[in-house]
Amino acid sequence: MTLIEQINNGIKEAMKSRDTLRLDVLRMLKSKILAADARATLPDTEVLKLFKTYAGNLEEAIEQTPASRPEMIEKLKSELKIVQEFLPKTLSPEETKKLVLEAIAESGAKTKKELGLVMKSIMKRNVPVDAKLAKDLASQLLAD
Repeated sequence: MTLIEQINNGIKEAMKSRDTLRLDVLRMLKSKILAADARATLPDTEVLKLFKTYAGNLEEAIEQTPASRPEMIEKLKSELKIVQEFLPKTLSPEETKKLVLEAIAESGAKTKKELGLVMKSIMKRNVPVDAKLAKDLASQLLAD
């Protein structure tokens, strides 16, 4: 079942169960798909890119929301949790560190100036990894 079909089925289920938050988020995801391709014939890889961008926007909104608005922060976190159900699970910190070490060995990088080579090697593997964590680990492991 494609991601688009999963979204459509999720919308139907949310309507039946009267889960308004889930319904709103799923409709937002569907609108993102339709904005990119009016016929909703995008491959799953392109749909995942749209969802990752939306998840990033939600994370940024959570960070920028003032602490005096806890109800808004909770709503955004709930939305993010729903979006993350459709994203592939990212590697754990231990798995990420192992991947970074492999990428450093593969690229032959020795200093932080060669961080780009390491990141290119990591991204080339097409593994669901937290890029920020990978970059931080790589810069810690590489010499100044």
